[in-house]
Amino acid sequence: MANVGHELALIVAGTPDHFNACTVMYGAEGMIWSKDAYFAFVKPERYTWQFIKDNDYFTVCYFPKEWAHIHKVFGYESGRDVDKVAKCGIHPEFLEHGIAFEEASEVYVCHKMYMRQMEKSLDPADVQAKYADPNDLIYGEAHYAVIGQIVDHIVR
Repeated sequence: MANVGHELALIVAGTPDHFNACTVMYGAEGMIWSKDAYFAFVKPERYTWQFIKDNDYFTVCYFPKEWAHIHKVFGYESGRDVDKVAKCGIHPEFLEHGIAFEEASEVYVCHKMYMRQMEKSLDPADVQAKYADPNDLIYGEAHYAVIGQIVDHIVR
């Protein structure tokens, strides 16, 4: 099982004609409502957020360490301005439900079940203190919690 936050992962959503991906640093695999689930946390400022919001499926793709260099592109550049897939030389793979990348070593295909914006006022006190500057680019707007039922788990 992959370990988000310690391994490079991209969250991907959209259609074969129009999709986007970004680095995901917060997430976990688990269970809720008697279903295998993937829990991801995405900031609304991310271009990928719109694709997650507007589509029923998303994928989380983990990459081997030799692909770690793509983290800088997918983590810091916007799909609004750059074709990140072309820039990194990775290849989209169009699945029955969702989009993955051929270079990914592990893929979670998820059917979106729940999403809600978190409330910063409910964050733990140490988190609020650490990110006290409201203009902080890392903290920014509150993340959305997105829960997807895992409908396929591909390991290569």
